[in-house]
Amino acid sequence: MSIMLESFRATTAEIQAMKAQQKGQAIAIYNGMTGGGKSRYVSKLVEIEAAQEPRGAQSRVADMLDLSEGRISQLLTSEKNRKNGR
Repeated sequence: MSIMLESFRATTAEIQAMKAQQKGQAIAIYNGMTGGGKSRYVSKLVEIEAAQEPRGAQSRVADMLDLSEGRISQLLTSEKNRKNGR
């Protein structure tokens, strides 16, 4: 039983480390982009998250990028307007 518990802890620690690394990479990519690129990037991230679980996709992307949910909404609106030629 203790071996199973220890391997569960190790797996959990590895998953948390991987998520932290992904978060750091996502923030670095976002910060390296210009305005139009940021809106496209955020739009794609929300699309990917929504494919897995539609509810809370914008919130999860906001947490990943350390942005407010309002900023995510602004970027998505900006991307929608860009596609519509406004």
